[in-house]
Amino acid sequence: MSDSTTDRPRVKAVEHLESLGLRSYAARTFVALVALDTGTAKSVSDTVDVPRTRVYDAVEELGEWGLVSVEESTPKQFRSVSNETAADVFEREYMNRISALRRALAAVESPERD
Repeated sequence: MSDSTTDRPRVKAVEHLESLGLRSYAARTFVALVALDTGTAKSVSDTVDVPRTRVYDAVEELGEWGLVSVEESTPKQFRSVSNETAADVFEREYMNRISALRRALAAVESPERD
């Protein structure tokens, strides 16, 4: 991230992704893939501050969230899901967490409470 006009939106996107549960390298990798459309570990590493060897770990985490696809080529190519799909993934995750919280709180609630 070197151009200050592109830095601020990328930094904000990374911050939001981290607050939603992604680890730092995964958040940075996802933002790089959004900017690149398709990228290799090298191109991701060149775009954001993620060591090339850690891009693979980050892509694995993103894959667990359903946020990236991997093309088994040489070198491997990575592609992020659409912004809309990513937002849907996080929305579902947080709706599930809120539902779980409601159930947990209801289970500990005093029976005398209205």
